[in-house]
Amino acid sequence: MYPFTRGCQMEDKEEHCGICAADVPGENVAYSLYQMMSDLQHRGQAGAGISTYNPARPIILWTYKRPGLVSEVFGGADEEEFHSIMNKYSGERGIGHNRYGTSGELTSRHVQPFERVHGVKYKWFSFGFNGHIANRSELEERIKKMGYHLMLDTDTEVMMHYISKYVADTNGDIRETFSRIAGDFDGAYNITYIDARGNLAVMRDPWGIRPLSVIQTDRGAFVASETCALYRHGTEGIRHLEPGEMAILKDGKMTFQRYTKARKRSLCFFEFIYFAAVTSNIDGRSVYETRKRCGEELARLETQNINDRDWVVIPVPNTARPIASAYAKAIGFPQIYDEGLIAVGKGRTFIDEGDRSMKVRRKFLPIPSVIKGKKVIVIDDSIVRSTTMATLVKYHLKELGGAREVHVRIATPPIIAPCYYGIDMRTFKELIGASYQDRIQNGVISDEAQEEIAGRVNADSLIYMTHGGLLSALQMDRNDVCMACLNREYPTPKGQELDERNHDIFQGC
Repeated sequence: MYPFTRGCQMEDKEEHCGICAADVPGENVAYSLYQMMSDLQHRGQAGAGISTYNPARPIILWTYKRPGLVSEVFGGADEEEFHSIMNKYSGERGIGHNRYGTSGELTSRHVQPFERVHGVKYKWFSFGFNGHIANRSELEERIKKMGYHLMLDTDTEVMMHYISKYVADTNGDIRETFSRIAGDFDGAYNITYIDARGNLAVMRDPWGIRPLSVIQTDRGAFVASETCALYRHGTEGIRHLEPGEMAILKDGKMTFQRYTKARKRSLCFFEFIYFAAVTSNIDGRSVYETRKRCGEELARLETQNINDRDWVVIPVPNTARPIASAYAKAIGFPQIYDEGLIAVGKGRTFIDEGDRSMKVRRKFLPIPSVIKGKKVIVIDDSIVRSTTMATLVKYHLKELGGAREVHVRIATPPIIAPCYYGIDMRTFKELIGASYQDRIQNGVISDEAQEEIAGRVNADSLIYMTHGGLLSALQMDRNDVCMACLNREYPTPKGQELDERNHDIFQGC
C-alpha cells in the first residue's frame, strides 16, 4: 500500500506547495499523510513534513520534516526506517506539507509544517500553507513594531506570528483567528491547522486562487490540495471548499463554516494547464479534459498546410501530452502524434536558478527516429523566459534530432506580467512576453510579434493560444479566473499596487 520507490510522481514538475490533512479514528494518520504527500509530490519537491496529534504521548503535537522528496524524508527506501518514523509520529489526526519555496532558503527549519510550541495547549499549534503573501513587507513591518522577531526569510514565519497573536487574542477561537488573518493578508493562502487540544481545521483563501478539496469516508476525513491525493479514499463524495470557507475535522467527520466572506473568485488558470496532476479535478472540472480542449483550440489557430507524410506532432513532456494528442486529432491527423522528446531529469526549468540552458540540455533527450527529416510541431503548456523552448528547438530537435523544421505551439497566451500569488515569475524583465504586451489586442497577439518571438526561440513559426481560446478550454466565466500574468488584471489590492509599481520600473528600464 505504501510505496518504497524513490520520487514516485504523477507529473514531472516542481512548483507550488501541496497541503493535506486527515482525521482517521483508530488508525495511524502518519500513513495516510505519507500517501497523500506522495500523490502531491508534483506540487513540491524541496521538502516534506507532518505534524500529528496524540494525547497519549508527552509531546502531544509532534512535527517531523526534512528537505527532499517525500520518499527520502520518510526513509521510503528502507522499510524498517519508514515504519519506525510512521510509528514514532503516530496519531489519529494530523497535517502534511510538500514544499516548493517561493521565498526563503532551504533548510529543515524552512520546511513546513511550522510548529509553535507553548505550554498552554490552545497556543501550541502547527500549520502549513499553499500560496504566497503579496503584502508580506507591510505585515513584517507591523509585526516587528509589536516586538516580534523574524529569524527566517519566509512568509510562513510571518504568518505564524500573526496566527500566534490572534490565537492568544481570541483564546484559541480558530474561526475568529483566521477571520482576522483574512482581514490582514493579501494573496493566496490555503491553510491546514492543528493545535495541542486536537483541533484540526483547513481553510481556503477568500479569492479561491488555489484549489482545496475534501472527502469523508467510513475510515475518516481527508483533505488535499488536489483530488488526485484523495482518490485512494474514493472518487465519489469529493467536495471542493469554497473561497473563504473552512472545514473542521473531528472524530472522522467534517463540518463546514465560513470564516470570512468570499472575495472575487479568482482560480488560477495555470492550475489546469500546468500545475495540477492530469488526473485531478479542480472545482468540478477535469484537468485532463481541459488540456484536451486546449489542444483543440490550438488546432483552430493552425496556419501550416500539414500532411501525414512530412509532419509529426510532439509534446514537451509531461503536461503537454493530452494537449498535443488532442491537437493532432483536431487537425485531422491523429496518426502523426508521437513522442519526440524524453525527460530524463526532474523539475521544471523555468523555476530553476543558475544556467537554465545547461539544465534544459541535461533534462531532455530527443528520439531521432521520430523527428529526423520531419517538420515538427512541438507543443508546450507555456513559454515563460524562453530558455527552455529556445534550447529544445535549436539543440534537441534540430541539432541532435535532425528536424527539418520546428513549429512551436503554446497552450497559453503570452505571459506578460509577474505573479504575486506563488508562481516564481517575479519581474517583468525576465518574461519574454512582457515586451510584447502592447501588441496584444482583444487577447490576440499580432502575427508580427509571434514571428519575432519565433526567431528568438529558433523556431520556424510560433502560435500562441488566444485569451478567448483559453477561456473556451477552461469552460469558465472570465470573472472567475485569475489571468493576471496574461492581462495584468490582479484580483487583490496588493497585487494591483505591485503591478503598477513594477510596471513603471520596467518601462523605465
